Amino acid sequence: MRVVLLILTLCFSTLTHAQGIVLSKESATDKGVSPIWPKCEKSNQDPSICFDNQLRLHIIRTFQYPELALEDKLEGTVTVEFIINQKGKVEVVDVQGGHRYLQREAIRIIRKIPKMKPGKWGKKPISVAYITPITFRKPQ
Repeated sequence: MRVVLLILTLCFSTLTHAQGIVLSKESATDKGVSPIWPKCEKSNQDPSICFDNQLRLHIIRTFQYPELALEDKLEGTVTVEFIINQKGKVEVVDVQGGHRYLQREAIRIIRKIPKMKPGKWGKKPISVAYITPITFRKPQ
């Protein structure tokens, strides 16, 4: 039922920050490596494409439309900014948009992202920031 209730709109922007280094998809060089999702380690896909695909699947599988949001017929887009830190763990940085019931669900989903290999700049682990909008639409 949760997949039926969910229509996702995911847009990915990737920024990395660590001790003055700013790394984005546009400015990345062969020195910069983005975090690697556990299932992407053995994949033939580019790690950032695999990450995006795995994040979409994770959101769909983990999603549960909040009961209170259903009762109140709440909809909206929640934008979650999070980082994969230097240890490969997720930290939610900011949440905007939507009702607080929808925000809580978006935070819960993002916090369940599995631990992964952290991003690197050269050989040094760095934090990588992501911004993900999640759109909640009530069932028709």
